[in-house]
Amino acid sequence: MADDNGNSEALTGYGTEFWLGDAAMVLEELDEVTEIPFAEETADDVEVTHFKSPKKRKEYKAGMIEPGEGTITLNYIPGSDTDKLIRAAHNDGKVRPYRAIVPASADTSWVIDGFLIVKSRGRAVPIGDRMTQSVNVRFTGATEEKAGGKLPALTDDTASAASVPAEEGAGA
Repeated sequence: MADDNGNSEALTGYGTEFWLGDAAMVLEELDEVTEIPFAEETADDVEVTHFKSPKKRKEYKAGMIEPGEGTITLNYIPGSDTDKLIRAAHNDGKVRPYRAIVPASADTSWVIDGFLIVKSRGRAVPIGDRMTQSVNVRFTGATEEKAGGKLPALTDDTASAASVPAEEGAGA
């Protein structure tokens, strides 16, 4: 969509937050996230062709919806709270709640709640660049999306301060 002058209203992801449930299913913010995925939902094809299908053409209807998979990318800080949370989620294989908070306008947010499984994690330690961690997740079940509150003003002093989720245990 464009503004009244035809200029794009595209936003950057700056200020986005990603929260993951701990062992007690309490949401904890992941630190230093650089990219998050959203469920790429795809409906199964269910063939419903019959002997009298119009003009001898196969017919289909939408079936169950597959929520899909994605990769969360972070700066890798060995032994950090985020590293420990991701490691625990990967090792126990349990379904955990998540919450993503993204900018919806210059000062408001959009909240996506759902559930996921941490399938794998990989780490890269290059000689002359930042260390990164890739966390592959499978989304499970439906997501809920809603308008969130005002985004906190992010300055150098407040950029590390997290906004607390409105409801603990996202999607519950």
